[in-house]
Amino acid sequence: MKKLFLDYWVFLLLAVFVAIISWPLFQRGYFSHHDDLQVMRIYEMRRCLTDLQIPCRWVPDMGYGNGFPLFNYYSALPYYIGALFSFLVGYIWAAKILFFIPLALGGISIFLLGKELFGKIAGIVVAGLFLLAPYRALELYVRGAVAESFGLAIVPLVFYFILKLIRQATLKNFLGVSISLAAFLISHNIMTLFFVPIIFLWSVYFLYLERPKKAWLLFISLALGFGLASFFILPAFFEKLLVQSEALKSMDLNYRANYVSLNQIFLDRHWGYGTMINDNISFQIGWPHWWLVAITIPLLGVGLVFRKLKFRQVRSALFLLVVFVASVFMTHNRSAFIWERISILEYAQFPWRFLSLIIFSASLIGGFLIALLKNNKQRYFLALVIICTTLLLNWSYFIPEKFYPNLTDQEKLSGRLWEDQQKAAILDYLPKTAYEPREKAPSNPMLISGNAEISAFSNYSNRWSFETTVKKPSTIELPVFDFPNWQVKVNGKNYPHSNQNYLGRISINLPEGMYKVEGYFHNTPIRTLANIVSLVSLCLLIIMSIYGKSKKIFI
Repeated sequence: MKKLFLDYWVFLLLAVFVAIISWPLFQRGYFSHHDDLQVMRIYEMRRCLTDLQIPCRWVPDMGYGNGFPLFNYYSALPYYIGALFSFLVGYIWAAKILFFIPLALGGISIFLLGKELFGKIAGIVVAGLFLLAPYRALELYVRGAVAESFGLAIVPLVFYFILKLIRQATLKNFLGVSISLAAFLISHNIMTLFFVPIIFLWSVYFLYLERPKKAWLLFISLALGFGLASFFILPAFFEKLLVQSEALKSMDLNYRANYVSLNQIFLDRHWGYGTMINDNISFQIGWPHWWLVAITIPLLGVGLVFRKLKFRQVRSALFLLVVFVASVFMTHNRSAFIWERISILEYAQFPWRFLSLIIFSASLIGGFLIALLKNNKQRYFLALVIICTTLLLNWSYFIPEKFYPNLTDQEKLSGRLWEDQQKAAILDYLPKTAYEPREKAPSNPMLISGNAEISAFSNYSNRWSFETTVKKPSTIELPVFDFPNWQVKVNGKNYPHSNQNYLGRISINLPEGMYKVEGYFHNTPIRTLANIVSLVSLCLLIIMSIYGKSKKIFI
């Protein structure tokens, strides 16, 4: 038993950290949070999987029942996982599993990175700081930002495997870079926007410092990671003009309205469950997170002057310190000139989202302090002090405002709750040709003019069909928004359709006769190309895995 504890104490301690902050997830029912669409998104993704719409792009029930291309643009990975779990445990429990996974995964991933940079004891401190940062509680129990939590949990693995591959060109590290990068890229668009430049700088920085013999392996693995994620990232970028993305960066979602003050991120300990609009929400870095950074700066300066520190650890700390300072600056209105010149940052919406980079770097800097000490007794003592202080100051944030212990899947996906989810976030990905509906879409096609009988309507995630007997030339409107590439067939033959109506729905004109009308959601050339790139990248990764060692590519 003693040997078992000594071998696995790190993972036991990580499990304790995770249990402290995740216990509300294991209660019966559900809890309140801002982005209360997790169950709906899982439900829609499951419909895609059931209909074999893979990769999923169009969802039929959102857009107030008219459908829209949610997963052509919105972070997809968490909901693939959630949909698979829903087959086993239902929708609410699947949603709670999606809240839990980033906690467990984030603890392990940041520990591995901290351990590689500064040692095992430092790694466990880094994990404690990272998991107990107030921003993590804000993401989970206030905002309900599942996709952002996934991105923040996965990205330490990207940094870890890049560093490992630079230092040791093994197949495991090569696969680790490609797979972790691909998973990160399809987890959350805005985390990608923030972290990809830092990942690039990290790669260049350590390639320069370590000067590995097989640097080209890193570039190939990164390229394959982007290739694997291409099915999502290429359409999301190149087809962004097909939707009304202006809603994502206007009014209270505009970055100009969401800068924070130094007092808010360093000193203010207020905690609330309101919204950004009423300012009843916390954007703090966390105590003791920024204290540790403040302590590190003079120690690092003294160490550099007197050359008392290990160079390998110092260079890591310097990189992280630059990331920390730059990220704090980006949350403040003094950085407005950068936001105004880099237009894509508009889609980040909230400058305080740079807290993701801040807590990432601050947690790792806390590990550097442990590495400065000379022996393990000193390291264990300081680690215990930091962890206990972090727990005492931050554990109380990790609880939802309200519990709904009796809420079931059936209640969540019916009646008023169902309709609320259908119309929520309706402007986020509305097709360019569509208009915001003021009422729920009808359950059947509508006869706009003429005389026709309509029957046997079915509406799936990527197709629909109905039968009609037209007695006089008629115009029929489908309860489906038009979007590239919906294609209509009448009696098995391609047939023209229009979206020139009140809301931009699919409509067709039919002469007299009996018809079976079908609609199919097809890929655009960009989506087809993106799917091919992902498949080719997967094949190349498999080929590298099979033949890499025999060709002496890997050690």
